[in-house]
Parts: sequence; structure tokens; C-alpha cells
Amino acid sequence: MKNTNRIFLLFIIFTIFSCNENLSLNEKDVVKYDYLKPFLSKDKSDFKGNHNIDSEDFEFSYIVSNTKNTLHEIDEKAMEEGWNKRSINSNTISYTKQIKIFESELSLVVVYIKFFKNNNRIHFEVK
Repeated sequence: MKNTNRIFLLFIIFTIFSCNENLSLNEKDVVKYDYLKPFLSKDKSDFKGNHNIDSEDFEFSYIVSNTKNTLHEIDEKAMEEGWNKRSINSNTISYTKQIKIFESELSLVVVYIKFFKNNNRIHFEVK
């Protein structure tokens, strides 16, 4: 009976850890998704990202020299591309848009942008 419990416990642990598979996300991966191009600034460095395979969510961040200017640049590009902007709080903005990801159906894509004073790294969550 003890061996059965151990095997069952190992199976549960394996299942829990295998549920969310994250892959490293590079800038070249983000560029493949045309709808995300407005959120990539020209003035960026130290790009870091993850892609959750199971949920299809993306997270990425990069450093800019001037956060205010970069957010303005992103805002202009996003508005030109038809994104809807909503300020959530002083450190978070969301953009939403119905996008045809698969040929037959529209999906609502939400991009959350988080930024902090005295920190030039801008964080993006794409859901």
C-alpha cells in the first residue's frame, strides 16, 4: 500500500508541474504576431519574455530610455491599429481588440502594460 501511495503522490506532483509549460519568448517571436507590433518600441533593450503554451498567454518586458515617450509612441500606434485603451490605475493600461487569430473566428485580445516610476522597464501581458 505504501508503494501505491508514493506512486500516486509522484503522479500528482508530475501532473501539477506539467500543467503550465512556459517557453522563452524572444523579440523575433513577438514580431511574428502582427497584432502585437504596436507594443514593440524602437527604443528598447534587454528584452525578456515567456510564452505559456497551455493558456497561449505571453509576457514580455524591455527597458526604454524614456517611459513616458515610449508609452506615447505605443498609444499612437495602437490607436492607429484600432485598439481600445483603458487606464486601469496609475501604473497599468490595457488595450483590447477583436482579432481574427484563427481564420473562422474573432478572439478578444487584451494587452496589459505595467510600468513603475523610477523604473524604465515596461511589462506587457497578452491574454
